[in-house]
Amino acid sequence: VDTVTGPYDVIVVVEGETLNDIGGLVTAKIHPTAGISRTVSCLVMEDRK
Repeated sequence: VDTVTGPYDVIVVVEGETLNDIGGLVTAKIHPTAGISRTVSCLVMEDRK
């Protein structure tokens, strides 16, 4: 979890085997968190190191 400046307050990086796994995590663990009113999900298409 990173606290940032700009249009978003926090960036959370999660990993999952499938999109369903990631969606389930966001729905079950992040959305119910007090103070969370909305989320935006962005997928990494290619990780260049």
